[in-house]
Amino acid sequence: MTRTTIMTAGAIASLALGSAALAQTVEFSVMESGTNDVAARQIADELAVAGGPRVNISAFPWAVLRQNNTTDLISGTNQYDVMSGGYYLADVYAYFQPLDDLIDRDGFAEGMIDNLMEPGRSEWADGRQIGIPYGIDAYGLLINTAMLEAAGVEPSFTDWDAVIAACPVIEAATGEACLSHPTGSPEQIGAFFFSGYAGTFIDGDGGYALDSVAATAAAEDIVTLWSFLPENGTAMSFDEAHAAFANGQAAILVTWPSFVTGVLDAEGSAIAGGWQQIDFPGTGFPWLSLWQLFVPAATEDREAAWAWIKAFAGPENATNNLVAHSMNSVWAATYEDETLMAARAHYWPATTVGFARAKNPPLTGEAQDFLTNTLQEIANGRTPPADGIASINSTWAGLPVPPPLLEAAQGSGLAAE
Repeated sequence: MTRTTIMTAGAIASLALGSAALAQTVEFSVMESGTNDVAARQIADELAVAGGPRVNISAFPWAVLRQNNTTDLISGTNQYDVMSGGYYLADVYAYFQPLDDLIDRDGFAEGMIDNLMEPGRSEWADGRQIGIPYGIDAYGLLINTAMLEAAGVEPSFTDWDAVIAACPVIEAATGEACLSHPTGSPEQIGAFFFSGYAGTFIDGDGGYALDSVAATAAAEDIVTLWSFLPENGTAMSFDEAHAAFANGQAAILVTWPSFVTGVLDAEGSAIAGGWQQIDFPGTGFPWLSLWQLFVPAATEDREAAWAWIKAFAGPENATNNLVAHSMNSVWAATYEDETLMAARAHYWPATTVGFARAKNPPLTGEAQDFLTNTLQEIANGRTPPADGIASINSTWAGLPVPPPLLEAAQGSGLAAE
């Protein structure tokens, strides 16, 4: 049986610190989600007890975290020594320091999922790696197996048109809604667009642009999908969307799996044993969430920062972070653990396929915000699809594409030649 070892605090400290104990304080910003932040606090406590640097955790909702990180860097406040973020920070990559020397020195990438440290998956700037992956997820589609069986619907959808065709059948057979999704978080609508749109995001001149015909078709599908939400379902929180699925009020849930799988399988769950994850639909790509750690250039004690990165993001805590905190591992050995594989047979095959297919859109935070906010206007009937896509292209024409995102888009096939 293959297992990922869960090490003691002392062993973690030994690995992270080498021969020198560090007493410095590391300020760390992370998303407040009940997953990454909770894991960070546990590991920080263990590291401090073992003689490592003290780590102060500052946790914020996603949008606030993104803004705080950006403001801290641009203003020169220098409040954080290590930041948690992703591709949407491309506008401020110049404020982060390369970590290649530390990665090479400690052989940190050995054993990580293939290609995660490469440009376009991890984050690079000027040919050097600045981001360290630590938590991965890919948008997922979860089904209530009994409800689909009652409707005679096969649990396989190649694209969103197939879901649209199945939804009236499901609703007629079950008397419940077909679809649940955290519609109250505007940015989450991107999951439907990224997977339903098969075009490029950057034109041959290196500027942002969507294929109008393909993008309009993807937007029209979203409008139709929104008609299959529960009653008053256009402003659901994550908890509300997940509860609708868990309580049998919706047959299909579209969400980040790591946010909900533990809840669905928990003791007392009404849907435990009655759900599974299937391959994500669409001719585009499932949206990748690859949380990464960045060290600002202003961080003076990079060894203390690196000690924290290795303790939090390294393989030693990967299994515990998954089992205890629903934080998906970036280390290959986790997915080779036979006990975990057996317990997660109803969703891990689709999860790992999703990891392989998933991509990040090559968008700055500003470009992505305008896209998803406009898609919300379209989905809720306030803007016709073609007009909305035209507005996106018009606004995007005035937004620069940062060189790291252009490089990533060219590598992932999301830029026109």
